[in-house]
Amino acid sequence: MENEEKLARLTEREKVCLRHWLQHKSAKEIAADLHISHHAVEKRLKMARTKLGTTSSMAAARLLSKAEGYDQTVAQASDLTAPSRQSYSAHIWPLILGAIAMTFIAAALLLLLQSAGDEAAHPDTVLQVRQGDEQLDLVLANLISSAEIGSNGEVFLANPLSDQRYLQPQSGYYWQISAAGHQDLPSRSLWDRTLEVKGSEASLGKPLYYDSNQFPSQRLRVAQRSISLPGSDVEWKFIVARPREMPD
Repeated sequence: MENEEKLARLTEREKVCLRHWLQHKSAKEIAADLHISHHAVEKRLKMARTKLGTTSSMAAARLLSKAEGYDQTVAQASDLTAPSRQSYSAHIWPLILGAIAMTFIAAALLLLLQSAGDEAAHPDTVLQVRQGDEQLDLVLANLISSAEIGSNGEVFLANPLSDQRYLQPQSGYYWQISAAGHQDLPSRSLWDRTLEVKGSEASLGKPLYYDSNQFPSQRLRVAQRSISLPGSDVEWKFIVARPREMPD
């Protein structure tokens, strides 16, 4: 009740000065806002302190603010203005783009770690597939270098492969040379069977590797390459196969 009586003694001009003072404005700044002299501002603040019984203008301003139900205390000086929208955008966009870039980098690292984890979990399998494909490449190269076109237009091997596994029936090691309109030239190990020929999936001169379950009792790893041979106007497909599980 005592404070209410003291506050009731304040004039409206004194209250206005206290509200401005609460915003950390100087007497000159308040004077400029109110279009009066700074001496008048200081006089009104002094009268407000006297009426409220405080030793500082800020204490008087806070009493008024509390009585009026709000606190307008400003942490920064009045000459510090809020950043413009353009300034805000100039600062926030690099942060957003940086976050996006970090997200992509993290995703790429995760994929690399997953791939490395898969290979680490099955090192023997991955190594065996690579080694097996390299062996298939060598057999393909030998077949292609030994292949010639006879007088009847059919393909034959000038130097047959020396690997005995391609002679043993149903050994899982097979080769075959095929072309549209021509008789297949198979390895003896195929016996009375033939390897399936991939169509346009194997581009000319580029090897194609794939797994095959063509023969129910044998799971095969196959390499196929399409070649144009001298003396022939057709595309010949060279196919080699090995067991998918490489022996120790």
